[in-house]
Amino acid sequence: MYAGYGLLIDSDLPLPDLAREPAPSASSPDVVVRLGPVAPPSAGAVLLPRGLWVDGGRIGIDVPEVGRYACSDGVLITVEAAPGASEDALRLFLLGSALGCLLTQRGLLVLHGNAFVVDGGCAVVLGHSGAGKSTLAAEMHRRGHLVLSDDVVPVDAAGRAIPGWPRIKLWQDALDRLGLPATGLDRVDDRFQKFHVPLDRSGSLTPVPIRWIYVLDRHDGPLRVVPVTGAAAFAGLHEHSYRNEVLVGELRRTHLARSAELVRTTRLARVDRPRGIDSVVASADAILTDIHSTTPQAPSGRRAIREEHHATRPTRTMGA
Repeated sequence: MYAGYGLLIDSDLPLPDLAREPAPSASSPDVVVRLGPVAPPSAGAVLLPRGLWVDGGRIGIDVPEVGRYACSDGVLITVEAAPGASEDALRLFLLGSALGCLLTQRGLLVLHGNAFVVDGGCAVVLGHSGAGKSTLAAEMHRRGHLVLSDDVVPVDAAGRAIPGWPRIKLWQDALDRLGLPATGLDRVDDRFQKFHVPLDRSGSLTPVPIRWIYVLDRHDGPLRVVPVTGAAAFAGLHEHSYRNEVLVGELRRTHLARSAELVRTTRLARVDRPRGIDSVVASADAILTDIHSTTPQAPSGRRAIREEHHATRPTRTMGA
């Protein structure tokens, strides 16, 4: 049995990225992952870009040369491996697209970004793939701020970020910029120069209230932080929701309700960074300056989260 994102997960596929339960749990799993055949989408299914589809209570992901995944009713992920697919490749999409879709089925607002703790609250950094989110999270971790989640940030009905597992995925060039050696790090997939970087945190963590959201962008000008409000804030959350293509029907209605609550209780801003310039350190400075200028000072980083949010048991997320 594994633990991740406040869930107990029983998986046929080994999941070394997730924390193992220290002892057999008396509780039944929240999510089951099974290896086996996956029925193709029916004639009435909604076919979407990037190999995604929605078929009643199933969300499917077809990944060429890797496999077909089906997330069913927020409790079951079935994985049909393609011939020759490696376990690393299967895990990559299971713990990314498939788990993100399943968390959406469970009623969570799932954002494509990173979350870290500062001043007793949570800041979320959003952006498209390649925007530098993980590199920025690694820089925040280097400065002593506890990173809650990398790439997938589930948000519950109370506007709290649910912690993921303790690792960040970084490309080789990001490791080089941060001065981190790749020696001893596991690759995300043998096909890529991308690595799992473990984070030094201990104990189970409870969800942390989100107070700030920053969207990374590029422009022809100096680094600046620009507040975003109104319809633009809603648009930003939708644009940077994880696998937002699947937000149809009831999933879309839940997403809108969760977004409305989050916009009401957080500060959302855009971080415009100069094109063609490595601005990780400057971006971290700008974000932390904005945070400290908009909230009273409080204990920050790892100490605050351990004092205020330590728990002995994961928080379950079905029906959140």
